[in-house]
Amino acid sequence: MTELDDLVEEMAVLLGAPCTLEDADFNLLGYSGQRDVDDVRQRSILERRATSQVRDWFHAQGIRTSSTPIRTPADPDLGISARLCVPARHLNRVQGYFWLLDPNETISENDWPAATRIAEVAALLLSQSTRRQTRLNLFYRDLVEGDRMTARAAAKEIALASNLRIGDPVTCLLVEHPTPVENLSAQARRDDVVWVQESPTIASAIVRGHIKTQALSATELLTRLGYLRRSRPLTTAPFVGIGPQVNALEDLRRSRWGALTALRIARANPPGEPTEWAALGVLKLLSAAADHDLAEAVVSEQLMAFLSDDRHAELVHTARVYLDAAGSAAHAASVLNVHRQSLYHRLAQVERRTGLDLKRGADRTYLHLALILGDFLLPS
Repeated sequence: MTELDDLVEEMAVLLGAPCTLEDADFNLLGYSGQRDVDDVRQRSILERRATSQVRDWFHAQGIRTSSTPIRTPADPDLGISARLCVPARHLNRVQGYFWLLDPNETISENDWPAATRIAEVAALLLSQSTRRQTRLNLFYRDLVEGDRMTARAAAKEIALASNLRIGDPVTCLLVEHPTPVENLSAQARRDDVVWVQESPTIASAIVRGHIKTQALSATELLTRLGYLRRSRPLTTAPFVGIGPQVNALEDLRRSRWGALTALRIARANPPGEPTEWAALGVLKLLSAAADHDLAEAVVSEQLMAFLSDDRHAELVHTARVYLDAAGSAAHAASVLNVHRQSLYHRLAQVERRTGLDLKRGADRTYLHLALILGDFLLPS
């Protein structure tokens, strides 16, 4: 539990009501034990942020300019119960909001000054965390995109700002989710993980050592790494790509490059399971050259026409099963549930349409590469 979680619980006990804490953009940062939640609070906890309509409605109640707790009315049409908002301000700037459901206005105003002091502590923590996170994001960009000297300097800065050491072996993990990246500055600091923002919908973790997935789902893995501070259901599962371990922090660029390729493969598969660079096999070639260049090298025009034509779907599937079976006709016929002569007939058609001789090892390898890489290289 972070210091922010402690403050949320302290606020809930002080005012005697279920409490949530959101940042200034209404991203959920923490919540106490909940009871009798309204629709908006339920969506906030499940989806980690409020909708734009709800945000606009609360802004219209004056919460951004209030320096003291403020009661907001109910709006049944939006599923909003009456509640108390305690703005968390630091240096006259809103850093977040504490929300307490109070439909009957039972929270005593006598407790508001103490609630404001709790909010001021939270605002200071959020301000410090935001500045630290901004610095980490900038150093990460230098680390993975700068030249060797720039990367080395950035690695030193990240080491100073975290519990990682510059000589630690590290692994890069990328997590992509349709909703914007959660507020990384509010995450609990861990000795073995540093979270940074890769893009608006992708977060990157620098993890000390090798990441052990141990047949974990993406959500379980992210919870262990501190990205999901409390286990919760997700409306959509995230995509996770894991790069190779590298020997030192300044070499993270190589791990991140592998993680980007793994994330690309993950997007082509059902979400929810981590995809590791180490398990990509020949799909690692996708990181070696631009898609156009790779397509030119492994997919001839004749082969591209064959693979792209829906009328050849059965033949393409047959070729894939046959080649995945290392050219074993018996095994392929069994998987396809066809007579071996039917398999030979289909393979002969594959040869005629591709111009390849499947009795030649080189041609089999060429076709197999095209089948494996084609899903990523051919126009959809």
